[in-house]
Amino acid sequence: MIDTLRRWRRRIRTLLNRDRPEYASTVSLIACSILAIGSIVIGVMENSLIVQTNGYIALIDIGNSLLFLAAVERSSRSADVTFNYGYGKYESLAILVSANLLVVLTIITAADLFSAANTDTTHGSTLYLTAWSVASFVVMRGAARTLERSAERFHMPMLRYDADLWRVDSWVEIGVLAEILLVGALAAQGYSSAVRIIEGLSAFALLAISLKVPLTHGREALQQLLDRTLPDELQYSILGVISENMHRLCAFKGVHTRQSGKDIFIEIDVVMPYDYTLERLYHLERTMLDALHETFPTAIPRVYVTPCDKSCERSGSSTCPVKAAAAGLRFGRSD
Repeated sequence: MIDTLRRWRRRIRTLLNRDRPEYASTVSLIACSILAIGSIVIGVMENSLIVQTNGYIALIDIGNSLLFLAAVERSSRSADVTFNYGYGKYESLAILVSANLLVVLTIITAADLFSAANTDTTHGSTLYLTAWSVASFVVMRGAARTLERSAERFHMPMLRYDADLWRVDSWVEIGVLAEILLVGALAAQGYSSAVRIIEGLSAFALLAISLKVPLTHGREALQQLLDRTLPDELQYSILGVISENMHRLCAFKGVHTRQSGKDIFIEIDVVMPYDYTLERLYHLERTMLDALHETFPTAIPRVYVTPCDKSCERSGSSTCPVKAAAAGLRFGRSD
């Protein structure tokens, strides 16, 4: 019993440690719980379909946050003997599962709302609904900022995905606030039919907009699970690093890339003079790796060297472009 309590205490400390990626997911989970309970209760009490819908979305996000929290803990592990390329695939898998769950549950929620939208309800207090909507917006923006900062710090796609979810939800909340004010004004004038129509359309629009982020990130997660190469803009950055060092290479044969969560794997094949020492080869490799790390902090790059075929050595003379470039740069800079 005591050991169990100690384990839970250590786990809680980890979750609340701002220097750990789990902290942002914990904040997201707490925010989802607050919004889900508050929105559903207030929406039912004040007969607001749009606020209830907000609560259902937040209720779905509670399971989403639990999934992310477990995946963050897994993907934060370093590579080991069993998984040489690390545990980053947990991120892509969690995003893909989350995206599919959100789509399915959103469709189910839309069906429930369709039946609820056809029932007669009296609109509640606009003041209470407005106050809750403003408070919800503040909570959403705070959660989004926390996740964005954590995503930039730890370079984890899953935290970026969760931040995008919260950011879109916060902008949707502005639409919810506008709908509450409009419906309140119409209800005060006795336009009950218009109130039902506007609330129904607004709820469906809210659900449709909330699907954009999971669909986009779900597609990207699937591509990562299939080990697709990095996007063109990132490939160009890698080629830029290689081009800066072309005067030190006999030839550039190719580059292979893949991404596993936050880890970007880069393999570069080059040809070097056959008689270069290991020290000079290491110096070249170190220069290229340092440049890649500046552009991609979470990169795991490797440079594979193949010796040249000696075709530039003829009749005791050498036409090696690398040696010629090194000789020309020797004054004022060493190779």
